Amino acid sequence: MKRAVIAGAAMLSLMFSGLAFAVEGIQPAAGTAPNFEQMKADHLKRLDDRIKSLQEEKACAQAANSPDEMRACKQKHKAEMQGHGDEMRNRGGHGNPGAQVPPPSK
Repeated sequence: MKRAVIAGAAMLSLMFSGLAFAVEGIQPAAGTAPNFEQMKADHLKRLDDRIKSLQEEKACAQAANSPDEMRACKQKHKAEMQGHGDEMRNRGGHGNPGAQVPPPSK
């Protein structure tokens, strides 16, 4: 009986210590993650870029006088958006906290 109690206590302590290390591993190191203000500024800049692109597409669509001109507006906007998608993939995602962040360019 004593062996079972000791074995059970040992197993519980191993499980809890494993969980503690797992939780600690999830949180990024203090100096590696970009700070909130920088992430916020980057996000706002990307939003402004998207708004500008949509406004340009809207103006193009309003000025279109034929289906071909409308199609050209859509294709131009789609090409712009694909370029932004490539940029995001190279950057490491949509700003996920766990994503690797490239070093800032000088």
